[in-house]
Amino acid sequence: MTRIEFSRIWAFIFIALLARVTTAPDTAHASGIYIEGGTSVGKFANGDSMVQKSLGSPGLGFVGSLSIYLPVTSVSNVAHFELGMQNRFTTASDSSSGASTMLFTPNIAARFEFWRFYAGAGYAPKVLVDFKPFQGSTAYFMEGGLIWRVIPEFQIAATVALEYGIPASGGVSPSPSTEYGLRFRFPLNPNDYAGGHAVSFDGFRYPFGLMK
Repeated sequence: MTRIEFSRIWAFIFIALLARVTTAPDTAHASGIYIEGGTSVGKFANGDSMVQKSLGSPGLGFVGSLSIYLPVTSVSNVAHFELGMQNRFTTASDSSSGASTMLFTPNIAARFEFWRFYAGAGYAPKVLVDFKPFQGSTAYFMEGGLIWRVIPEFQIAATVALEYGIPASGGVSPSPSTEYGLRFRFPLNPNDYAGGHAVSFDGFRYPFGLMK
């Protein structure tokens, strides 16, 4: 199976699941959908073959993401699955040579949440380097974290993520980025997170000035 065929199969499965979920009676009101974004500290390493430029040994850079996720199963369950899109970007620069780059990957993604923990993965059939399509290259990522449901309208997720690139030339996949940071979630229907044991919000504590 070629890489193009694999990308098409992955996209078809995602679209089919998304269509099934959005037409189901219990999800007709976009129950549980949330938007998530954030900028974290990251490390870009072994990615020369992905960006086709020598970056030497770049130091810490920035890794950001903007995502939207739709639960496949009810958020009132202690454990549930989610499908979505996660757009990721990574910046890196080499202080000695002055070379810099940015990697952008639009990912088809899935997550599994259990209580306040989550793990996820995604695949990007296209890769953009410095805002230009990088023909033939793909990428995938894995992530995990802990969720703090501050109030029904706002959540914070501590995240660790690894993103791997598959260059057009093939061979061993480089490891473009490692992410450590926080992401911020905004549920589109906060009432889904306002009650029930599995999704009860945590509230504020001193010194924030508000109590749950």
